[in-house]
Amino acid sequence: MKQKYILLALVAFFSFKGISQSYTVNPIPFQQYTGNLANLPTIDDMNSPLISLPFSFEFYGNSYNQVVISTNGYIDFRTSSANLGSPWNFNQTIPNVNFPVKNSVLGAYHDMNNANGEGTITYGISGNAPYRKFVVYFNNNSHFGQPSTIKSSFQMILNETTNIVDVQL
Repeated sequence: MKQKYILLALVAFFSFKGISQSYTVNPIPFQQYTGNLANLPTIDDMNSPLISLPFSFEFYGNSYNQVVISTNGYIDFRTSSANLGSPWNFNQTIPNVNFPVKNSVLGAYHDMNNANGEGTITYGISGNAPYRKFVVYFNNNSHFGQPSTIKSSFQMILNETTNIVDVQL
């Protein structure tokens, strides 16, 4: 009986070995969450004050009830980064122990110039417990040092209960 399981495991391994090396990406429709969303001040290269989540969110084995939102496009679970500057210049590859942003969801992390008043950063809750979504929406934000026609719009979504992170670009 033991030999059958070993043989089955070997067949399964070699049958699926090539699949992981080839895949197709298919776009899905953009699901824009809307509603009564709070506006964040858009001071260039800054982190928000602490924002309380109405549910616990588990991220890499730790549970969080508060987040910080960076004007450079990420959600930070390090409460100590609240109201501080947001790193905008880095040259490390990711992952890297010296990367300046840790314990974070890097939505479309890059140096955005939010101080010009053209774009908005909003956040809010969508849905009903126990399947609510905490949504952070960057809408029409300019890139620092780029022509004003180059913009970023994306959403980062933290899902209650499932602890799934969605990033929609």
